[in-house]
Amino acid sequence: MTNMGIPSNHHSTSHVRKKLRLLHTSDTHLGGDWHVEQARAALAALVDAAPRLGADAVLIVGDVFDHARVPEAELEFFVAQMARLALPAIILPGNHDLYDAESLYRRTPFHRAPRNLRIFSQHQGEIISLPDLTLDLWGRAMPAHTPEFHPLEGMPAGSNGHWLVALAHGHFHFEDDRERRSSPIFPQEVAQAPCDYLALGHWDRHIEVSCGGVKAVYSGSPLPTGGVGEITVVELDPGTGVHTHQTQIAIS
Repeated sequence: MTNMGIPSNHHSTSHVRKKLRLLHTSDTHLGGDWHVEQARAALAALVDAAPRLGADAVLIVGDVFDHARVPEAELEFFVAQMARLALPAIILPGNHDLYDAESLYRRTPFHRAPRNLRIFSQHQGEIISLPDLTLDLWGRAMPAHTPEFHPLEGMPAGSNGHWLVALAHGHFHFEDDRERRSSPIFPQEVAQAPCDYLALGHWDRHIEVSCGGVKAVYSGSPLPTGGVGEITVVELDPGTGVHTHQTQIAIS
């Protein structure tokens, strides 16, 4: 569990911000060949847990689906679960569910998506703003999983006093990494990112990779071990900064 607070990057405007709690997860891999029912149960458990945990928004950072060929029923299930949330749900496509010309996010069930569901679709990056929460979210929809795609490239600095949370799906390069990986995220990019929190996806384990005062966390997958899954709870506090911890969700 991580409970280290990192002060906000925007001290001069912090007084306008609300205290928020976000639920951060990734890599649910709905429609996968090996864990169809587990993935569904994990997503439903996340939705059930949101009001109990006092969440203001839910972030799912890539690989929501296992591949682009998942059946329509899997998309309908996901959209129905998001409709059960009485709060914003923000989705960043990942390498298993790319946002390209054939993206599953362009299919019919998403044409009927509830208003609370927001999906990043711009390859160069975009801001999804939730002014009632004093929260801006930034992310780049992944068109292809290649070394040329840099998930943090082009992130703008916040300018309106809101919290700025970035979502990125990719591989963090530790100092001893020698391979050239697709969708790379380098330590200096994290350290220089102008966001208050960096929500990461792509790895199925929870790990913190904060750099240079920027809080950056891989949530890990919520798929259960022994009937219990884990998600990351993110606290954004104008007075004390950014805090995260892992919490368990019971999956039946």
